[in-house]
Amino acid sequence: MIYFAYDGSLNGDWISWYAIRMASRSPRKELVLVHVLDGKIPEDQLKVKIQALEAKCRTHQVQLISKIRSLVNRNVFQSLIRWIPEGKETICVCGTRVRSRRKGYLSGTISARLLRYHKFNVIALRVAQPGILGNAKNFLLPLAGHPRKLKSLSPFFRLFSPNIQEIYLLRIMAVSAFRFRHLSSKQRQILLRMGRSYLNEAAAEIAQELASPSFYLDTRVIVSDDWPREILMHANHLKVHMILLGASERTLPARFLYYENALERILTRTPCDVGIYRSL
Repeated sequence: MIYFAYDGSLNGDWISWYAIRMASRSPRKELVLVHVLDGKIPEDQLKVKIQALEAKCRTHQVQLISKIRSLVNRNVFQSLIRWIPEGKETICVCGTRVRSRRKGYLSGTISARLLRYHKFNVIALRVAQPGILGNAKNFLLPLAGHPRKLKSLSPFFRLFSPNIQEIYLLRIMAVSAFRFRHLSSKQRQILLRMGRSYLNEAAAEIAQELASPSFYLDTRVIVSDDWPREILMHANHLKVHMILLGASERTLPARFLYYENALERILTRTPCDVGIYRSL
């Protein structure tokens, strides 16, 4: 079941396109909207917005189930996890957006807490191109070398797959700035071979997962001392619709300053939509 943590904002309306399209590709074709009454949007305005979402759902043959709930312990996060069931069958769609006083897109947000919660599958979306209406077709997948490869992406990727046209797998062999400056040609070639081997296995997984010859699949391996810069450069050059980034305990904001800053750089400067996902 797909649950949409909806805050009633314009950004939430943009994210709703992704939630609706994902629900339309799910077996049950149902979308559960969960809104916590925190006083940030008048209830009469919320009612109008939900009616508009219901109309959008009908055009995609999706049933919208609205759950408008009171605030629990004056905490939106605690309220959401009370009403979103735990388990591998649950996918929670939530959003990221810039906040006041330059607090960033993800760090310290409810979405970051949902990603860290790790009791159900979560995808936090940053919409930079509202005009595509959640219909991303070309994807950049930066892979960090995790042994699971694309298994953690599988719950979400199946819901994007019907319209996929291009997939770019990017393996950045990240090294420190000092090591990068002193890297020999032999050392660089070893790193590139390791990256190509990893991506070949990942590409085989994608071909098996999607079982479709209709999309273009490209693999790229580079050695760099600045992986956020490389992701942004490739996204811009390839003109993709979405970057899909896997989150882990190591990369989630509020845990390590370096990774927090790296994710915020990507979310702030991205030329396209970004999805940060974490699965059980």
